[in-house]
Amino acid sequence: MPVVLGCATFGTLIPVRVLAVAAFVGLVAVVWAIIRWRAPSAAQHRATRLASDSGQPLKAWAQGAFLVVTGDLDYGHLPPAQARQMLIHWWETHGPHELLSTLDGLENPDRPDNAWDLLRFIVVARLATAANYLSDDEAWRSIYPVARRLQASYRSWPDMTQAYVVARRQWKGAATDGSEDDGGMRRILDNIANLREGLWERVSWSMPFEPPEPEQQS
Repeated sequence: MPVVLGCATFGTLIPVRVLAVAAFVGLVAVVWAIIRWRAPSAAQHRATRLASDSGQPLKAWAQGAFLVVTGDLDYGHLPPAQARQMLIHWWETHGPHELLSTLDGLENPDRPDNAWDLLRFIVVARLATAANYLSDDEAWRSIYPVARRLQASYRSWPDMTQAYVVARRQWKGAATDGSEDDGGMRRILDNIANLREGLWERVSWSMPFEPPEPEQQS
């Protein structure tokens, strides 16, 4: 009898422990799923920041320009490693010193102001922010005069983007009628169509904006 009782007691303890562990693991999985469901994704976070920036005139106007290239995000909100890789791949820019040379070449290209140079300046300045080569304040202060030059050089959003599209096709050696457009060019055209029906209806080309306020030193 004692042996039987001992075996019975041992046999009942194992399932209880297994059930307890299983319940704990299940609870952890549920809690983790809830956390992931409630936590915004990286894309949602970037979209929220983009919407927040659009409340400031300079940033809203600049979005109307750089979203032609970037689609639905501000490159200044990318992870640092991704931004640095893009600067290396597209611009052969490996650090802050080369960045200054890249920006200077776009800002002062020894030719009349044009969308091809100045719009790319804005894109690179935002990438530099994400890469931690420029502070956000430094980037916006450098973008301000370039945005003013774009306003002075073109009459409207479509006028600016048409100039950019023509210049990009020439740079790629593609037909100016669009018959040889690559995937990148088609994405840009899609971006322009989305802007025409969205942001450009809310942000006028001639909208006034002031230079950004200097960062407060803590």
